[in-house]
Amino acid sequence: MTTTTTWTTVVVALALGGAAACTRPGEQRALDEDAVGVASSQGATVEVVDGLAAIRALTPGHVELWGQAPALELDLTVDAAAAGTWELRFDNAMPDAALAGPAAVTIADLGGPRPTVRVFEVEVPAGTHRLRLAPPDADDPAPFRVAAMADIQTALPEVDDVFARIAADPTVRFVVSMGDLTERGHDDEYALFEQQLEVLGVPYFTTLGNHELWSPASAFRDRYGRASFQFVFKDVAFTFADSGDAGIDPLVHQWIDGWLAAARDRVHLFLTHFPPIDPSGSRAGGFRSRLEGHDLLERLAAGGVDLTLYGHVHTYVQFDNAGIPAFISGGGGARPERWDGIGRHFLLVDLDPEAGRVADVAVVRVD
Repeated sequence: MTTTTTWTTVVVALALGGAAACTRPGEQRALDEDAVGVASSQGATVEVVDGLAAIRALTPGHVELWGQAPALELDLTVDAAAAGTWELRFDNAMPDAALAGPAAVTIADLGGPRPTVRVFEVEVPAGTHRLRLAPPDADDPAPFRVAAMADIQTALPEVDDVFARIAADPTVRFVVSMGDLTERGHDDEYALFEQQLEVLGVPYFTTLGNHELWSPASAFRDRYGRASFQFVFKDVAFTFADSGDAGIDPLVHQWIDGWLAAARDRVHLFLTHFPPIDPSGSRAGGFRSRLEGHDLLERLAAGGVDLTLYGHVHTYVQFDNAGIPAFISGGGGARPERWDGIGRHFLLVDLDPEAGRVADVAVVRVD
């Protein structure tokens, strides 16, 4: 995020390759997300349910995926020539996740080089086999805690300090992020980000921000998958929406309507990079269309969303939008807002699905 309307406009215009006048700048990104989590090669097809993982590699006998949810389901389809022993590697996975499948499939846990990498050897006959990777309590609606953060950008070399503070709390199950992982969306920045994640010890599920759009969106998508998605963990729904160009594409709005309906009776968190409406009105910290911002908030309120989390503004703000508790947490280390008195930080979010509520949101300062 930047602190003036002019600079934000420049960032968005550059990210869109000069197409700032387009009425649907995020249309192609939304359309491309339908292909996430599906791949075929030499008699084998992998399809991740709801596209909740990026397939990074598919070669004979080997699959590599980057997860965007704490529990994943996938269909592995093999013909007679591809049947046999397969190695499945899941990056950005829950450390205690186990792989389960039908009786016809034999599964051996091979461990992994670090907690968030889970590797399994699977013996599969010809046919389609539904596999599920999940921790043992994925469906248990007991209270749990997650961390939330955004806006790392130029602080990539030092973000391991923030990750170490999160890792020091063993009750944090995973991190959710509102985007701006990088400054320019370059491959070397993503590589450094993944190197820093090794300090964290739990998975990091994220949408993208405007800074990822300095490069083609495929750079993010090929590594991490969808930027707009929903998953459910322990009966709490987490919905992420791509607002990287200061708005949400109409196709994503349609998905959001479906996700709101699906989560109507659950505790529900909604995360996106730009706040729909700038709470201060002076920091270029809202959607490019106030009408769209108000419309989204109206629908989130009608859909029973319990908490909204945003980034983009490099500070900490607690407020309400449309009666929904809201937090801006842009403390990943990018240039901070002057005079706000807060630098690097993250949020701890305590969730109580049994009681149907967000129990607490606390800010943890790292500087």
